[in-house]
Amino acid sequence: MTTRRRAVSWIVAGMRTLNVPIRAKRLAARTAVALLTLGFILHPAVALAADSFRAGDAVEVFFLGKWRPAVVVNYRSGMVLAEYEFAGGPKRNAFKQNEVRLAYKAGALSKPRFWKDASGTFRQRAVLLSIDGDKVTLRKPDMAEVQIPITALSDSDQRFIERLEKEAGPGGGKPPQPPPIEQFTVAQGGGTAAFGGGTGRAALAPDPVPAYLTMKHGGVGFVMEDFWDRIGAVLPIGGPDGWLLAAVEHQSPSEPLPTRLLWASLERQQIEGRQLLPPGEVVLDYHPPSHRLLTYAKVETPENRWGKSVLTLWEVLPTDKQVKPVVRWNAEPSERRPQEPWARLVDGNAVVQRWTAHDFVVWDTSGKRMRYRTNQESFFAPAPTLSGGRKYLFMPEDKQVRILETATGRLVSTLPVEDGAAAVAASEDGRWAAVLGRSTLTVWDLTSADAAPHRYQAEAIGTPFRATLNWVGNRRVMASSGHGGLVLFSLEHKLALWNYQFDMDAVREAKGRRVREIIAGHLVYAASVSAGGQRGLAVGSVQLPGPKVDEAAAALDPESLMIIKPGTAVRLDVRAGGDSAQVQTALEREIQANGWTVSGSASIVVVAEMKIGDTQQVTYRSLGGRGMGGEETVSITPHISQVRIEVGGNVAWQAGTSTGAPPMMRLQEGETAQGEVNRWQRPNVDFFEK
Repeated sequence: MTTRRRAVSWIVAGMRTLNVPIRAKRLAARTAVALLTLGFILHPAVALAADSFRAGDAVEVFFLGKWRPAVVVNYRSGMVLAEYEFAGGPKRNAFKQNEVRLAYKAGALSKPRFWKDASGTFRQRAVLLSIDGDKVTLRKPDMAEVQIPITALSDSDQRFIERLEKEAGPGGGKPPQPPPIEQFTVAQGGGTAAFGGGTGRAALAPDPVPAYLTMKHGGVGFVMEDFWDRIGAVLPIGGPDGWLLAAVEHQSPSEPLPTRLLWASLERQQIEGRQLLPPGEVVLDYHPPSHRLLTYAKVETPENRWGKSVLTLWEVLPTDKQVKPVVRWNAEPSERRPQEPWARLVDGNAVVQRWTAHDFVVWDTSGKRMRYRTNQESFFAPAPTLSGGRKYLFMPEDKQVRILETATGRLVSTLPVEDGAAAVAASEDGRWAAVLGRSTLTVWDLTSADAAPHRYQAEAIGTPFRATLNWVGNRRVMASSGHGGLVLFSLEHKLALWNYQFDMDAVREAKGRRVREIIAGHLVYAASVSAGGQRGLAVGSVQLPGPKVDEAAAALDPESLMIIKPGTAVRLDVRAGGDSAQVQTALEREIQANGWTVSGSASIVVVAEMKIGDTQQVTYRSLGGRGMGGEETVSITPHISQVRIEVGGNVAWQAGTSTGAPPMMRLQEGETAQGEVNRWQRPNVDFFEK
């Protein structure tokens, strides 16, 4: 009852916010990106001549997602006619130049060039295949490979190798090989974590954000090394240098290059570290105390041509020349994998992963086993949240938020929810947990087992679906909006205070990539930039809440925004046929609880309506039994219950419910789909009492 009362008070008030000087603002992305571009120079790219081909050349062609051996038949007007083997027989197709490469160039560290020995008598066109300590391996156009001591090469060649290693790291830009994929022991039976609310609410010791995790306002830009470069992650690391870890993925559909790790110092506004990961590695998390990096990849196997999920641990510091592989394991579930990869480091050893759409597991990488598995009892399955020190795992569900001890799976507390849980956020001091529901925001004191929660009507940020939620200080939270932006909600004012929209040059979140984080009062994000006709990428940190927000909040009087508040007179208009008396009584009870009064002459009208909708046809298909694959079409005539508030003839707020067809039904002998559907079509008078 309280929920409905507060919903009306706020939503109707929200209609008035258009008249106050709080309007939607562009996020300081434009300003921030401008700031980022001041810190770097985009160097002009080197023009490279395209390959030319002759009949008989050994080449590789990119066909159906793979490079395949081929022979050039003809070359004319930039098109290459090539012959190759496919499906057990020879094929001929014409390819664009960018879909063909000379065979000896595959996997090379450099473009073809002429190499000379120290005496100048040896001269050979070749590509650099590898740098192994004090030797290099070159590959000639005839595919012959030769290994030569670096000291035996000319001065210009030695300088070329030195420059290549300086720019690209040891090995001339060749990433380390990942460890072999291991099969960890999967937990059975007793490995399942407790769930279902067996443990009630309990007082917890705060688990705050570590002191080193601080941010600075600023940004760093860098040149795109290739057209297909995309920022796949930007992680706040903090420390005195204000580290941001950026992962640049090469998302070419034909021949992806290594993923690059770039360490940006916000203190000095420059990139100060660079390492390489194998192509296709997606950075998911970094644990500063252990220097461990977590990545995800899909690896094609003979059994799984679409690739199976693998997770890999690496060790790396900003000053390291190369990442150190630690362990790689099969993280592919026996059931269908989730659409987006999600995994986080608990410490330097344990990893929590969304294993299936509704199952989470914690891996013990040193013990090479699954510690536990827990099911998420939520239809939309929003992402869980780790506390600041990663001690607790907050699992949002339809009827509760379970709090687990992340490392062990032990259930330590349960927070009941009546409005669903689309997102959970733990405050940075570790004391508070904010839970976003369909239309409410509930704040719990985690250090108390019995303190009453603070509930706020929050239709402006509430949702029944998935959302993101973060604390900005201790009196505000930032929620994702339905349009890709952010909304700042003030607990003090009990309303949405500010709207933020990202500019087009901000990198969008997709496919599990972490390109936006809110931490230590800053928004960490990624963007694309341009200068002098060159394209670049940038990562930065913008201090929140941004210009003028605090000034506007200080001048704001929430009461002035209220259209309906205690003492307001409203008129009832009930249109419920034979159920009108029951609906009238229920609404009068709600109105009295809200502190309003009923008046037949009031200009504000509460309209309650029960009606029958249009008849619809729905077809069900049998999934088992003798009628396997058979279909049955049923007729549905929904019963609709609605309540709305009208001010001056305009709808200020409304809510409703409707009966319908269940997505799936189980029929016993003699039952029909039409008969089962008919059981669902009943007037819903209880709606007006909720």
